[in-house]
Amino acid sequence: MMLRIIILFFLLSYSGGFLAQGSKKLKQQEADLKKKIADTKNLIQQTRKTEQLTMTELAIINHQIAYRESLMDNMNYQMKRLDDNLLENQKEIQQLENNLKELKEEYAKMLQYAFKNRDEDYKMLYIFSAKSYTEAYHRLKYIEQYTDFRQKQVERIIRTKTLLESKTVEIGAIKESKKELVTIQAKEKELFLKDKQNQQASLHKLQQNEGKLKQELQKQENKRKQIARAIRKAIEDEIAAVAKKNNSKGFVSTPETSALSKNFASNKGKLPWPVFKGEITGRYGKQQHDVVSTAYIENNGIDITTEKGSNVRAVFGGEVTSVFVIPGAGKVVMVSHGSYRTVYSNLESLYVKKGDIISIKQKIGKLLPADLGNVSEAHFEIWSISSSGMKSQNPSLWIYR
Repeated sequence: MMLRIIILFFLLSYSGGFLAQGSKKLKQQEADLKKKIADTKNLIQQTRKTEQLTMTELAIINHQIAYRESLMDNMNYQMKRLDDNLLENQKEIQQLENNLKELKEEYAKMLQYAFKNRDEDYKMLYIFSAKSYTEAYHRLKYIEQYTDFRQKQVERIIRTKTLLESKTVEIGAIKESKKELVTIQAKEKELFLKDKQNQQASLHKLQQNEGKLKQELQKQENKRKQIARAIRKAIEDEIAAVAKKNNSKGFVSTPETSALSKNFASNKGKLPWPVFKGEITGRYGKQQHDVVSTAYIENNGIDITTEKGSNVRAVFGGEVTSVFVIPGAGKVVMVSHGSYRTVYSNLESLYVKKGDIISIKQKIGKLLPADLGNVSEAHFEIWSISSSGMKSQNPSLWIYR
């Protein structure tokens, strides 16, 4: 009986802490998703300041829908956790009530026994009637332990009643949390359906202007190709300059270069974003266009839409090895990390120059306004260089997700 109560106390304490940690993590995820939704909402409002609808707006709406879906999943899981917690607490209350009943019954029996044997002369007679000194000693200890046990039984009853009261209060809090969550869920579902309607309306509007959209796509594709050529040439020039300096035929990795490269590579998936906040509206690689099925987009990096005039920052420490201008794409900064290069373009003004040693998250420059002038778009690339040549990397796999 006593062991069962001790185990129960331990499990209640442990499970309570575990559930609290899980709930805290879910609440943090909920807060993060709500912040992302608020950020995308702000970007959508900025892109809608002009009558011209763009693929950027549609991409941001798609992100917002995805965040809302994740938020609804989060809330559904929270609701399940609350239901499980409620059921568990109800079981624990039932068990505590049963334990309390048993403890009280045991205590009542002890009181009856103590009342019947309350005569001090009887206790002394009980001790002195022992056949030996050892037996008398054990009888004395028994009386003392019995008295102590009665006191501890009172303490156990008090602790069990306190825990029972606390579990009852906890159930009330869970029910209140469920009530609040149901209200939020209903509101989020309504907003989700509204986002889906906006998505379909935007998609329909873009499809109606497919001819104009094709022209815009061609213009953007030409710009991408121009950026790609300029960046490739800049890297090739760097490789040639290093080869000339080392009197080699191509790229040669030195122990220092290898150490820097290894350090950079070990942070894959953990690099900070090149902007403080934003949404990826241009994915890496070759892909079919979302609206014009005959059009394909090829991108050596990613495009991140952010607030107008935002600053771009370094995703890792390194040396600024190239600074140049691409007509229509603004200023470009390339940073070396051993055999890797990070490239930041669409910059209006710079805070660094060639030869500077910069640290992670250090500001590199300020972004140009996008074509419509209400937001900015950062173009970010990562390249790896080896003796066999140079290859672009998917930045989405390198930055923190």
